[in-house]
Amino acid sequence: MPEAGYHRLAVTRFLLFAFTSLLVLVALFNFGVELAGGEPELGPLVGWQEGGPGLPGAWILASWALEALALIALFQLTVGSRESRGFRLWLGGLLSAWIAWVFRGPLLVLAAVGYGGLAGGPWWRLSLRWFALYTLAGLVLALVARLTSPFPPSEET
Repeated sequence: MPEAGYHRLAVTRFLLFAFTSLLVLVALFNFGVELAGGEPELGPLVGWQEGGPGLPGAWILASWALEALALIALFQLTVGSRESRGFRLWLGGLLSAWIAWVFRGPLLVLAAVGYGGLAGGPWWRLSLRWFALYTLAGLVLALVARLTSPFPPSEET
């Protein structure tokens, strides 16, 4: 019978590496979208004027940190026990990422288009980019969990 509890060092390593990896991934994604000019117009939705002040950098960083922490928490809820290794770990990473994407992707687009009265095309394109980002984030979470696990890899299918 496996002993109850968790390995504090392994959990700390996982949280540290997962948080840092996701924060860098989200920052690079947003930098790429901004560099490519793929951001949809937000003005009518949030009351910003073109060329006016945007969100302060600390708020943007805080939103990325919250997004990373939420993905980590959802991954932990999806994967569950410490015996989740192998294929289940990768599947858990993808499932948690896609569950989170539903709220960041289609539901956000429907709100922006339906309630904000914005053009849907740019928002749907951004939603598909977010799908790619979240899929990659789920795989990164599974990889970090595998690399920081104190248990040897199993032969699960």
